[in-house]
Amino acid sequence: MRRLRGKLLVTDMNTVFDGEYANLVGSNEDKEPPALDARVMSATLYHVSTRGYAVIERFLDGPSIALLKSSMIAAMAKYKPRDGVPQSFNDQYQIHDLMITDENYPRLLDDLRLQRLLAAHLGDHWIMYAATSSSIPPKGKNYSSRIHVDSPRFHAGYVFNMGVIWALDDYTEDNGALEVLPGSHHSAETPDADLFDRASVKVLCSAGSLIIFNARLFHRTSTNNSSNWRHAMTMNACRSFMKPRMDWPRMIPDAMVNSLGAQAKRILGFDTRLPTSLDEFFVPESQRLYKSGQG
Repeated sequence: MRRLRGKLLVTDMNTVFDGEYANLVGSNEDKEPPALDARVMSATLYHVSTRGYAVIERFLDGPSIALLKSSMIAAMAKYKPRDGVPQSFNDQYQIHDLMITDENYPRLLDDLRLQRLLAAHLGDHWIMYAATSSSIPPKGKNYSSRIHVDSPRFHAGYVFNMGVIWALDDYTEDNGALEVLPGSHHSAETPDADLFDRASVKVLCSAGSLIIFNARLFHRTSTNNSSNWRHAMTMNACRSFMKPRMDWPRMIPDAMVNSLGAQAKRILGFDTRLPTSLDEFFVPESQRLYKSGQG
């Protein structure tokens, strides 16, 4: 088991941890939960709270990146937009059901580092609202190229949703990197395009990096001016009392569920299911669908 190692580097753009870890994908064997360097945790919390985002480099190792990216490319090749549903054409480069088609994606949720990073903002019992790939074709864009936020709710000082991006390719100046307006999560006002263009920054990082941000941060994907695809996996995390975009416990195959740990199951909503009958309601505590103490 390789542990995180290295040093924290704080630059004017990114919070970077120079470390290495073989992530929780590609194998059914039990793995020791990874540690998160206290300096990384402190700096990440500070940057997300103040400017709205932070980056941790080398969060995924090379084999994990290759495995996840190949699965994503295969899913895009199989995707068929629905006739008469314009959004299904808009989302052709953003696959919404990878969490139920490849068990390596939900295994990302068993990462203890992810739990600690998001619990600091959403409480210990946060769940997954949505999980979507984000791919941009050469010389093109995807639907996320519009200026937007990933949470419509604003309440000063209270976080409803957080965004996570696992970068599966380098994020460069030319290939469709994330653009953010630092500090915009502190305001309920929507910036106009001119202000965003003048004050936004591109979040540049290497493949395997984790980008974490307040979902109220105004952002967009930039145009991919390169000759190669740019791939990433994204997740929107929310408070435990909120409804997810999809009914993940009903969608995920039983065989895949059985390969997951308790943390991933909770994040997918298995601890906040609703009974459909009194027989499911009146059960011993250990068999409850909606577990107690879920925030």
